[in-house]
Amino acid sequence: MNLRLFVFAAAALGCAWSCSAADQNTQVMDPVLRFFEALSKQDRTGLLAVVAPNIEITSMHENELHRLSIEKLADAIAAHKSGPIAEHIHDPQVHVDQNLAVVWASYTFTINGRVDHCGTDVITLGKLQDRWVIIGLSDNERKESCQ
Repeated sequence: MNLRLFVFAAAALGCAWSCSAADQNTQVMDPVLRFFEALSKQDRTGLLAVVAPNIEITSMHENELHRLSIEKLADAIAAHKSGPIAEHIHDPQVHVDQNLAVVWASYTFTINGRVDHCGTDVITLGKLQDRWVIIGLSDNERKESCQ
């Protein structure tokens, strides 16, 4: 009987740790998924609702570093007129340390349902006033080997 109680207690403690880690990852991913949902709707307000103000997007493209304010990116996305756009992330890896998190994920970017480019997104989040927000976005971009 004592062995059963020990096994149950150990399982409960294990779940408490892993279940809370899973819940924390879900909380971190929420603003990330909302960001990409707003992007696909070309919703400027929705994009800006999940990011800290005045952040920059850093992009590596053809061995060059490009930077753009989140506000200019949101304006460009909202003004896009060449058909529906979407960015799909795949197999995100989430790392959390207290109030700082990083999401690393491969992505494909589509226009009119066709892959335009792909690469890797690195999304940094901070927990501000008990709410996870995106505090940095970096990516690389390539045209070849996209699925």
